[in-house]
Amino acid sequence: MTDPSVSPPDLTPSVPPSYSPQQCIALWADLMDACEQFVLAGLRREIGPDGDLKAAYRKWYAEQMEEHDRTMLHMIEEFERRGGGHAE
Repeated sequence: MTDPSVSPPDLTPSVPPSYSPQQCIALWADLMDACEQFVLAGLRREIGPDGDLKAAYRKWYAEQMEEHDRTMLHMIEEFERRGGGHAE
């Protein structure tokens, strides 16, 4: 089953083959900065111009980490259930 939120490889922008590792890292950092700006813009939209953006971000981040922890626990439980915990 494919995830509809993930672009197929042929539609995903690629890194130019001539890029150095440093340029690839810089490109990745720029992408992360852009993602952060999208998150902050979405939070600002939710809380309005006079809302506390730092508090909204802390709340959002805490919720994301709770979801992450639940996902990790579920994955561990599935791993154990399927017998993956008996490695020697």
